[in-house]
Amino acid sequence: MADDSLAKQLARLRVRAGNPSLRELEKLTDRQGRRMSRASIQDKLSGTSGLKLVQVLALVRACAEYAHSIGAPLPPEDTDEQIWQEKASRPNEPKKRNVVEPPRETDHKASQDQKPGDPSDLEALIPPLINAGMDDILNLVRQGVGQPLETWLPAVVVALGYAHMDYQGFLNIAAHAPPGQIVKILESIADDGPENIGNRYFQTCLLAQHPSEIPKLLVALRRAEGELTFWYAHNFVDAILGKGDWLGGTRSDLADVLRALRAATLKDDADKLAENIGLHAWPRITLATAGAIPEAFMGDRELILHAGSQGGPHRLLKLIDCLKKEKIQGLESHRALEYLLTAVPTGKHADFSRILNGAGMKSEAHRLLELEKEIPF
Repeated sequence: MADDSLAKQLARLRVRAGNPSLRELEKLTDRQGRRMSRASIQDKLSGTSGLKLVQVLALVRACAEYAHSIGAPLPPEDTDEQIWQEKASRPNEPKKRNVVEPPRETDHKASQDQKPGDPSDLEALIPPLINAGMDDILNLVRQGVGQPLETWLPAVVVALGYAHMDYQGFLNIAAHAPPGQIVKILESIADDGPENIGNRYFQTCLLAQHPSEIPKLLVALRRAEGELTFWYAHNFVDAILGKGDWLGGTRSDLADVLRALRAATLKDDADKLAENIGLHAWPRITLATAGAIPEAFMGDRELILHAGSQGGPHRLLKLIDCLKKEKIQGLESHRALEYLLTAVPTGKHADFSRILNGAGMKSEAHRLLELEKEIPF
């Protein structure tokens, strides 16, 4: 979707919210910690400058907050951040949330044998430091070769972050570190650096680690018994799904991550992840993950599909649309469709049916009305 079209939709949202002034919007975005100046807001809403996802969400939240403050809250579908994220991610062609391919089985062993600060990994990261005159950081990197990552890498990425230089390459080097070492690196980054650097490293690890390492990382975070490490463990699901402010992407082997969590008896984490895959993951990832898990009585496949239907009519619409357009391995389309429709919340069948009917899904809309009349068992 072009930026000007997205800008017009935001402008209409502003009107529906009670037409808050530019000054009000500036204050509300500032309260979120994502302050946008009045001039910037004007440019974004008029379509004269491009919109970034964080700006779109900031304006949507500001409009929602203003409407609520004047006693005229907007309908939930008007401020559904999942919908706005998908609108913002389609500049011309639909651009899917980044999907990180899972590491190959051989990569798991390789990551265990990797030495900290391997010179071959660091070599490509040296020229930018030289070109930017970061001699002190260059020396720190060279002295860190062969040393534990937590003793030098946090200082490097924090310095690069404050200088507005790219530090992702250094995070990638530390992404396959053992869980205990990852915890130390996160704690060291938090001591001196802004929150976004630690968050980016945490998400990089979640996307790069072998599925079997994810439960170990969660447990290591909780056993560290720090406020920061508990916060990361609590936000694990959002980070691995690229949900909300976690914009780094998601991974395509979420079914394997679920199996690893179950194998470690981390039931609450597995349940939460399965439900959020149903509610928030990109539709194809949601269905592919469900298809990669065998049918069971309320197993992860059922949890994912059930949550998808609980996510509202627009979420259900996207899942059905994907199910119709794409062949999903492991899923029989008609069986999955029937399960999705059956899982619609009690008392919501008519509302959901209206949305589906409006989208041209006549047979599915009719089936929902039939299900509403059936006696539950």
